Amino acid sequence: MTRAFADREFFNSLINNIDDIFVPDDLHSSRRHFQDIDINRTIERCVSLIEESSKALSGTTASALAHRKPLSASPQQLSVISYLSKFLRRSIFEKIRYRQTRLDHNLFDVIWPAFRKTSRLRRLEEDINCGIIAPDFDVFVVFQEFLVSLIKDMHCLDINEDFKPHPRIAFYPMDNGKRLNTASFIFDDESNLIQRCTVECSRNLDAFELPLNLTIGQIEQAERIMMAKIFNNRFAEAIRETESGSYYTLTEILEENSEIHATLSKLGLLIQLPNTKDSVQAAESLAFNGNLWPYGRGVYLNSAHNMAIWLNCQEHLRVISASNGVNAANMGAAYTCVGRVITFLERELHFKESYFLGYLQARPSYLGTGLKFTITIKLPNLIKEVDNLRHLCSVRGLNLITNHILRQGVQLVNMQSMGVSEFVLFKDYCTAVTNIISLEKDMSLTNSKHIALMLVKIFRRKKNSLVD
Repeated sequence: MTRAFADREFFNSLINNIDDIFVPDDLHSSRRHFQDIDINRTIERCVSLIEESSKALSGTTASALAHRKPLSASPQQLSVISYLSKFLRRSIFEKIRYRQTRLDHNLFDVIWPAFRKTSRLRRLEEDINCGIIAPDFDVFVVFQEFLVSLIKDMHCLDINEDFKPHPRIAFYPMDNGKRLNTASFIFDDESNLIQRCTVECSRNLDAFELPLNLTIGQIEQAERIMMAKIFNNRFAEAIRETESGSYYTLTEILEENSEIHATLSKLGLLIQLPNTKDSVQAAESLAFNGNLWPYGRGVYLNSAHNMAIWLNCQEHLRVISASNGVNAANMGAAYTCVGRVITFLERELHFKESYFLGYLQARPSYLGTGLKFTITIKLPNLIKEVDNLRHLCSVRGLNLITNHILRQGVQLVNMQSMGVSEFVLFKDYCTAVTNIISLEKDMSLTNSKHIALMLVKIFRRKKNSLVD
């Protein structure tokens, strides 16, 4: 008996002994068994690594991970693989391992980012999506036994409680019949600690699959539909501008010595783009973006140069606004800009939405509102005890990203984006960051007093020595 035949016989015997291959609602499943032996072996190896990582955890760390509560100090020093071990247990894996979505996406298509070669720092704090991706919308149903608890934990929700209906869009609250002026919110930053505030909000069109799965005709059509709404006078009026901005294809942006690439990078509006000349990144780009990349993609840059709309880059729409220069601490302006764009497009387009998960995304950490707030800031005193800083951020619902690329700064990103409205997220995030800034100022003041006291003591010693 050949090795291939023996493997297939063993595989078929496993299939025949499993009663629950399909998902409860087969409208989302492919309705057939997953029978690729090579990929099945790969998935098995990945899960074995997850199990080994779980066994290697110390007792204290494993206990903290097992009993993590919403907004508690989660063990951010864990690797992404170790974190997945809490949710992809062997019993769950055996239940879902042979499932496929209608578009034939399997479990490996969901978890492969945790094992990619370019993950130099595989700590959880560096991957806000916790090492997973949604290749299509159906994975949230097909692999629900694995993803539901993970998504709840990712968004600081209690994993033992049922999802609550996601609230309707609400960027701007009303007070006594008047809309509050969110644009006026600026962080108190006397020491110029803040380098940049960034707000991103993403959406996906209801009539299309994610860009990864689109044909040439579909991706062209999606691009045309969105551009038609952006390039009209009503859009310019909605975002309080007198003229339209400019649109650049992704091919133009990826050209060598591209001026628009440099401009977007300087403005803080550039997203992470793969280098397809690198063989590893090219393979990852294929899994993230499909084989049409970079065709059918582009970016709209507004006339004020403080907002960009990326089209068909993982999500159909990614709206980004950033503060710069003397206004680096102006988070309110960035939030208000994004809110105006999304509020207008919400009236013009139909977006993919779930009753419990909110707006569906390819990036699970963006589920719900699709909102991520990021502040790039220098914390010279708090960063000296990075584990304590990580704890301070985690209990406040913030992801701490410490990356050498940030040039001595760190980034604070909101963990939660679902379960509450846009304005509540904005308010909670600003409160949390303000608290961190206050702690940094307190430490700076304490250090200054300590230094002053030391100088006084030194001066006294010198004075006494002269008297003697």
